[in-house]
Amino acid sequence: KKIDPDLGGTLFVSNSSIKPDGGIVEVKDDYGEWRVVLVAEAKHQGKDIINIRNGLLVGKRGDQDLMAAGNAIERSHKNISEIANFMLSESHFPYVLFLEGSNFLTENISITRPDGRVVNLEYNSGILNRLDRLTAANYGMPINSNLCINKFVNHKDKSIMLQAASIYTQGDGREWDSKIMFEIMFDISTTSLRVLGRDLFEQLTSK
Repeated sequence: KKIDPDLGGTLFVSNSSIKPDGGIVEVKDDYGEWRVVLVAEAKHQGKDIINIRNGLLVGKRGDQDLMAAGNAIERSHKNISEIANFMLSESHFPYVLFLEGSNFLTENISITRPDGRVVNLEYNSGILNRLDRLTAANYGMPINSNLCINKFVNHKDKSIMLQAASIYTQGDGREWDSKIMFEIMFDISTTSLRVLGRDLFEQLTSK
């Protein structure tokens, strides 16, 4: 509503809300306004690696190595869209999404079952991979990159602002190391503060 009174209305459910599981970090600027510097979310989808290592077969008949990927991660799109709407007046978008599990591979891996049989997981398998369903949230720009600063593209007589989520994935399906996650979130937050520097000047320079 800061930009246009037609925007930002609650249309149906008065108590509807979003809650990214990593939380939201804000700072109060020199004018008393709260500004978002970090929104974090982590999603795990795909237990194929664990199942194979434990010798478990899946599927309706219990005779498959791989389970067809689900759509649970698509709920992330709602959170991303809502935060993007909220931050439409900003020049940065500090939404970081951490992905792990066999549905977010970026390389082929081989897993050995307890009986010695090796199962190959191909990152470009349509059964497994769900990365392309999330990269719509960053306009198909590179993953594992800090995209916090909004990108402006020109087309004919229009200038279009793109708010892209910064999507990070463990390409081999492993769990994230919390230290690495912290470093990424710190980088995103620092970028936000640089963008907001003009509105935080008094706080940053006061003794």
